[in-house]
Amino acid sequence: MVEDTPSVSELSAELSKDSKAIRELKVKHSSLSSGKALTIRQLREVNSQLSSISGKVSELRAARDVETAKVKELKLKRQQANDAVREIGPEVKGALDAKEDALGTLSKSHTPKKSAGQLYSEMEALEMRIITEAMPFSKEQELMKVIKEKRKQLEAVKAFSEAAKSHRDLFAKFSDLRRQSYASHAELQKHAAESQKFHEEMISAVNKLKDLRERKKSLVAELQKMKADYSEVDTSLKGTLHNLSEVREKLDAASAAKRKEEAEQKEALLTEKLKSGKKLTAKDLIMLQGR
Repeated sequence: MVEDTPSVSELSAELSKDSKAIRELKVKHSSLSSGKALTIRQLREVNSQLSSISGKVSELRAARDVETAKVKELKLKRQQANDAVREIGPEVKGALDAKEDALGTLSKSHTPKKSAGQLYSEMEALEMRIITEAMPFSKEQELMKVIKEKRKQLEAVKAFSEAAKSHRDLFAKFSDLRRQSYASHAELQKHAAESQKFHEEMISAVNKLKDLRERKKSLVAELQKMKADYSEVDTSLKGTLHNLSEVREKLDAASAAKRKEEAEQKEALLTEKLKSGKKLTAKDLIMLQGR
């Protein structure tokens, strides 16, 4: 069965419809093309920010870890100093008690405070008198008693001096350990604050990374949809353009055939008019010249 050939009016309507569809498709095609380009630029910017912030996170983590390691080192150092302080504490207390006992013994002598050198000199002077001077036995016994008393005083002075030195040395060591503990603690606090600062900055940067990754995920999905829509519109546009070309060719052929048919019909009418002896009008003559 031969299909009916579309009329000129039908082909004109189809041509108009395709032309309108092509205009609309071209608008969509251009919009999607621009949208793709914009999304690609945004993706590049996000990737650049991701790279930059990722590097910053690595730097902050490394800086934080350095400070954290220093904090651990200083904690150990402080603990060692505190342990040493606790260990030496009883020794300092014992040395202080010994010093006070020696001071008590020294105070019982009821004599003005004299140095060991002074007591030595006084004892030597008394011994020299006993050796060089002629004196009664009772006087010699009296001087010997004084020398004995001074010897006791000398021993008390020596004991106090040694106890005082022992206490002084131990207390100096105790103070130095306390100073080390305080210094380690102060430095520890400083590095702990730095570690916390780097950690907080790192967490802030990590949160930015999360936001950027979500943004990238959204842009990738958006770009994929745009590419699919663009491909669909592009295919539709090419198909419609091809169909438009075919319709135009058919319309041109149909229009030419219609004009030819109309001319042949007019020619037949004029021929019939001539055969019947009728006069040709100016309009008829113009039509013949147009042929």
